[in-house]
Amino acid sequence: MRILVTSSSIALRTGGLRTGVLGLCKGLANRGHQVSLYTTNADGDKTLDVPLGVSTLEEGVEVFFYPAQRVILGNVLSLPMARACKRRVPNADLVLIHSLYQFTSTAAAHYCRKFRVPYVLRPHGILDSALARRRRWLLKWAYIQLFEKRNFNYAAAIQYSSRMEEELARQFMTVKSPSLLIPEGISLDPYSKLPSRGTFRAKYPEMTGRSLILHLGRIDQKKGLELLVEAFSRVASDRDDVHLVLAGSGDRDYVTRISGMLRDLGASDRATITGHLDDDEKVAVMRDADVFVLPSYGENFGISVVEAMACGLPVVISDKVAISTEIAEAEAGIVTTCQPEKIADAMEQLLDDPSLRLTLGRNGNALVNAQFRVERMAERMEIAYQSLSGVA
Repeated sequence: MRILVTSSSIALRTGGLRTGVLGLCKGLANRGHQVSLYTTNADGDKTLDVPLGVSTLEEGVEVFFYPAQRVILGNVLSLPMARACKRRVPNADLVLIHSLYQFTSTAAAHYCRKFRVPYVLRPHGILDSALARRRRWLLKWAYIQLFEKRNFNYAAAIQYSSRMEEELARQFMTVKSPSLLIPEGISLDPYSKLPSRGTFRAKYPEMTGRSLILHLGRIDQKKGLELLVEAFSRVASDRDDVHLVLAGSGDRDYVTRISGMLRDLGASDRATITGHLDDDEKVAVMRDADVFVLPSYGENFGISVVEAMACGLPVVISDKVAISTEIAEAEAGIVTTCQPEKIADAMEQLLDDPSLRLTLGRNGNALVNAQFRVERMAERMEIAYQSLSGVA
């Protein structure tokens, strides 16, 4: 099949989106399909230093970057990418469109309908009414009425990463298109040979002799980091052998807010906010951590959780993380409600029981190998896309 994939951005700051998009592209290409990714050079309020309008390789994937002419409230405007979609869509057997509330997504869907090319939408957890109402709700509602309803209802299918994501989307709006339920997948290559334990700690003397509580991902309100900071302060008040690592970057004002919260709770000398980490550093910090925590208010999948389990790291997650059911059933981690005291109790339980940490870590690694490998994801997508496009 000739598959065109579109995404408004794959900058490193997009975190799990970048990992998921590039991973599925590689997975499908490895199965013999012709896959091209069209995206922009948007990188928050900056732009990526990449060649524009020509074929480039990004982690082994053929990518065409187009200039982001303007970013308005997170919506990336790129007329060059829209024109490129107009030229390329008629030659595709199927188009996979990532994310909503984006000019690039709407343009791709428009040309698919115009040229009668089937397209699949991946909302990436955006259709959650509880999260949508937190920020710019009226603008989102207007965009849905003007564009997204049409984009959704004319799609060949809507691809969800979990049953929870599908249920939340259908509560959010009426969806006429059929559903595809295909869990995310990661490449296990980066985790086949882990670095020696202590590699990451060596850069941060303040972590010496302490157990590391890790959050890895965007520093974002959605992730429930206020809950984590409060929970950590409860744990740290009873013991002096713990250190909190918030690995990642995010909105400057929100990072300042979290830093201030740590200071107010008297935990700033027991916590480190690393900023952005490259791929090798991500694996190193997961290798050195003792517990991974994601107390998110809403997560359509949880790619960072899967990465942590691939490293054999026991996880503590909220019941709002979509794969919490699978993790609980596999005994690969502890699932809690979004309450600081419950999160603190789970962290204490793991810190006090090395044997339990080892067991949960092993179970998590087995779960990833069984269900969340990118090869498994690509196989499922291939079967579904061949049926939708009519191309064997």
